[in-house]
Amino acid sequence: MAEMARLWYLIRVSEKYGLETRRFLACFSDAWLRERSSYNGILIRCRRKDKSDGIFLVTQGQKVIAQLSLSEALLKQLPDIDLESFPPTSIKKIETPKASDMQIKDVKFGIKWVNLKARVIEKSVTKGILSKFGNHLVLSTATISDNTGSVKLMLWNDQTNMGSTGDTVQIENGRIGRFRGELQVCVGRNGKLKVIGNQSK
Repeated sequence: MAEMARLWYLIRVSEKYGLETRRFLACFSDAWLRERSSYNGILIRCRRKDKSDGIFLVTQGQKVIAQLSLSEALLKQLPDIDLESFPPTSIKKIETPKASDMQIKDVKFGIKWVNLKARVIEKSVTKGILSKFGNHLVLSTATISDNTGSVKLMLWNDQTNMGSTGDTVQIENGRIGRFRGELQVCVGRNGKLKVIGNQSK
């Protein structure tokens, strides 16, 4: 992501959270100098820096808003940035993903969003992990299958209580990813996961 694109993104974040943009941007310069800065409930931390740039984490409470790198050169320019050159009307609106109804045999890397109906044939024990942002999460991995194949389903936090072996689940707007070369499905904020039956009962 080019630096202007990062700046553009931060301007959009300030608009989304009702922040005065110039003051919000100034917090990054403060965090560069003092390791952290806050404004209206938003915390900006400089997690790492070297001679030319820094990695910044932006949070609101436990929610991670953004993590991005900014160069020292850009941080010095922030007070003089012409904000009028970034009109809100030119910022692309984030659209809800459109998923296709698929069978597992057709799920492959390169497809981003899918709707699936499948049976849970295996589910791992829930375990706690620490995210790259320092948040504590819980994870369970299920293997789901239809009559065409099987795929891993990653269950995070409250989702770990959903679905047991034998349950049929319906996934809407599931996101396809890959971990260590293996395809997997995740259900994020834009998706839905529901249990619709159990063949073993």
